[in-house]
Amino acid sequence: MPVIILDDDVINQIAAGEVIERPASVVKELVENSLDAGATRISIDLEQGGRRLIRVTDDGYGLTREDAVLALQRHATSKISSADDLFAIRTLGFRGEALPSIAAVSHVRVVTRPHDQTEATELEVRAGEVVDLRTVGAPPGTEVSVGRLFFNTPARLKFLRSESSELAHISELATRFSFSHPHVSLRLTHGEREVLHRPASDDLLSSVVALYGRDAAERLVAVDLRLPSLRVSGFVSRPDFARSSRAHQAFFVNRRQVRSRTLTHALEEPYRASLQAGRFPVAVIMVDIDPALVDVNVHPAKAEVRFVREGEVHEAVRRAIAGALEGTALVGAALGRAAASSPPTLTGARGHQASAAAPQRTLSFPHPAVTAPRAQPSPALAFAPLGQVRATYIIAENAGGLMIVDQHRAHERVLYDQLTAQSGDGSPASQGLMMPLTVHLGRREAELLERSLDTFAAIGMQVEAFGSDAFVVRTMPALMAKADPEELLRDLLEKLGSQPSSKQLELPREAILAAAACHGAITAGAALAPQEMVELLDALARSSRPYTCPHGQPIIMSITNFELDRRFQR
Repeated sequence: MPVIILDDDVINQIAAGEVIERPASVVKELVENSLDAGATRISIDLEQGGRRLIRVTDDGYGLTREDAVLALQRHATSKISSADDLFAIRTLGFRGEALPSIAAVSHVRVVTRPHDQTEATELEVRAGEVVDLRTVGAPPGTEVSVGRLFFNTPARLKFLRSESSELAHISELATRFSFSHPHVSLRLTHGEREVLHRPASDDLLSSVVALYGRDAAERLVAVDLRLPSLRVSGFVSRPDFARSSRAHQAFFVNRRQVRSRTLTHALEEPYRASLQAGRFPVAVIMVDIDPALVDVNVHPAKAEVRFVREGEVHEAVRRAIAGALEGTALVGAALGRAAASSPPTLTGARGHQASAAAPQRTLSFPHPAVTAPRAQPSPALAFAPLGQVRATYIIAENAGGLMIVDQHRAHERVLYDQLTAQSGDGSPASQGLMMPLTVHLGRREAELLERSLDTFAAIGMQVEAFGSDAFVVRTMPALMAKADPEELLRDLLEKLGSQPSSKQLELPREAILAAAACHGAITAGAALAPQEMVELLDALARSSRPYTCPHGQPIIMSITNFELDRRFQR
């Protein structure tokens, strides 16, 4: 094909696609502009999860008529003036792409007035073209309304999730802005409902409570380390309070929310001896550093950063978190256990002594989980276990060769099949708690649970609403009776809420069943006794779908005798 120059419409849509992925992307860019404009009050109003309308109103500096028109041009900005400024960014935005990118894929209306002027400017733009410009009356500040988002890019529109899901993303984003800018009053409404209202305050902890819930906040410890070159502050969870993913970790560099492998590794390093594999700490970490020592220009949406002195930043964050955790008694106990035992690489199943870590695992193999349903085992899976590798994979053999089984996924499949069978017949096996447990959840988790109470009941977990953010857990699924009720509930909500719609299982009930099975399954790193390996493989052999877990990932890898002989040239 011949080389051509793309027209402006295509160029603008490509540029918009790099910055604007969903309604939350619009909110992020507009709120960052408001913060850079010195706003002390910001309101975010939504309709239909942001698809129909996103309106951000602030009391910031405002724009003159001339600047309002220029602000809709690509690469027009008031935040940098030369290439040298790129190496010491002190604002959240700087590329001049936010408003033009938004306007390229929506209908935009801007009403803005500087504080030293008596008249405001109203500007309307559709698909990047100015269609109206006039003088109006309005209070000082700026109001940007974005309607019909992605109206001219249907391919992107069809990938948006449900209204409630898009709202949840925006709600979490707004709350995290309150982490980094607690001195700014922030209000979020959806239709006629007020979703979030955070008055201006210097108290970071109140914002953490709003996102993660009161119970979570009570198990956090403060982080504060001041060095000549930087400061590390925020909150991290005690080792006894962890999650099944990193979704509850937030990092900010100079008040900009970022992703950073350096910061993630520095956070988790002090927990390595105290957290099980697959568990992650909750954290809100603030790093204040000389802007000249950090590069924020490495990602189109400014979501990633790179430090000039990565090692120094890593050590400062690690040191700050380790110091905060020193006062928690569980850390010392965990370190002592880690030093006392180092399990062998291979745990034998035929008369060999079990790994020293086996008596220490917190999740024993639940025998009821491998007794039903009692279908006939598949002859192809009649394998005898030989042992474990890294306390993660079971090695087994039969007349045809070797089989390597992922023990977590195998147990996940077994539990999922049983939970499905029990919930399907309308009588899920459950066990009542001696004392009902009250759990306080963050706003997003509370809304998700409110919509899923009947589905939780279908797996044997009876939960009742008890106020705006509180819920009472009364029963547990019998297959997971030994699990911590609060940890199970939070993990189910986290796994359910983190799945994109394109990858979710077909029904919400199935998504919760899969999440429950994942939570209850033995983990990688859990040493199994010989009999436990036998029972797990027997239960897996009776499954109707023994080769994949409920999330579609492989459970078994086979190596035939023919392949073994060929590789050894026999």
